[in-house]
Amino acid sequence: MSDQFDLVVKPAAGSIASNIADLEAWVNAVTEPYIGQVVTDDQVKFAKKDLASLRKLKSALEDERKKAKAIIMEPYTQFESMYKTAVASLDEAIAGIDRQIKEIEAAAKQKREEEIISFIKQSAQDIGGNKMGKVFWRDDVMAWFVKPAWFLVSTSRVKTEQEIREGIVAVSRDIGAIETAAGDDIAPCLDEYYCTGSLASALQKKKALEDIRAQKAKEAEEAARIEAAPSDSPTAPEPEYHKPSDIPYVMPVAERIFFDIPIEPEDKAQKELMHIPAVLVFPRYKMHLLKEIMSKLGIKIMKPSKEAC
Repeated sequence: MSDQFDLVVKPAAGSIASNIADLEAWVNAVTEPYIGQVVTDDQVKFAKKDLASLRKLKSALEDERKKAKAIIMEPYTQFESMYKTAVASLDEAIAGIDRQIKEIEAAAKQKREEEIISFIKQSAQDIGGNKMGKVFWRDDVMAWFVKPAWFLVSTSRVKTEQEIREGIVAVSRDIGAIETAAGDDIAPCLDEYYCTGSLASALQKKKALEDIRAQKAKEAEEAARIEAAPSDSPTAPEPEYHKPSDIPYVMPVAERIFFDIPIEPEDKAQKELMHIPAVLVFPRYKMHLLKEIMSKLGIKIMKPSKEAC
């Protein structure tokens, strides 16, 4: 059977008969007044009416063209339907073979994927013992360690297995470096490595933890220093408690009054002692202030004489 077939198609009519020349002449006559027309401001209203009429005419002619196309295409439409029926079995054969090939390839890819995963875990056990075997059972490690290209049938199996063994050795070396450098931070640093596969990121994790501890120690030291330092502010005096008095309390103008001591005058008349009887109303608990003020002014408190009484 030949693998090529020449399809022969001959239009029965041979050509399309139409009055297209008459249509062109008629359209040219209709549009002649409008070609090159300049619309001024006062003509806009009339120009809009002309524009609507021309668009309506264009729409009507397009409807006629679509009808003509349907008439002309009718023979082809019938031919296309018969053609699709004629080649239907070809499409069925293609689809059936294509589906089976894809199923076989998918199964082969699935099998190769399982084999590669199994090879990775077994190789990790062989290279690093139970320690590395446990590492490669982790989903987060496999997520960044496995390369999608390893699952392709077109990829060399020998090359893939070599890359896997080299990769496991590199991971083992990184883990050893972390265990040596991390000190007490081994657990969080290893967790960082298992998530990212980056040795630099794991070591950066250790530095970040050291910075946090240093900051906390500095804050604790500062707090201890502040607590141990003597207070610069004076201790507040104990509040004074006094017995109630019969004398009504008069709020003093100020808690403390300061006077400038005048210079002793040279005029002896001004030094003459004066006796002025007076009654001072003063809170008893402020008596020490009164005495201090009177002492600064040179005033003495004397018991009242019988005459004053």
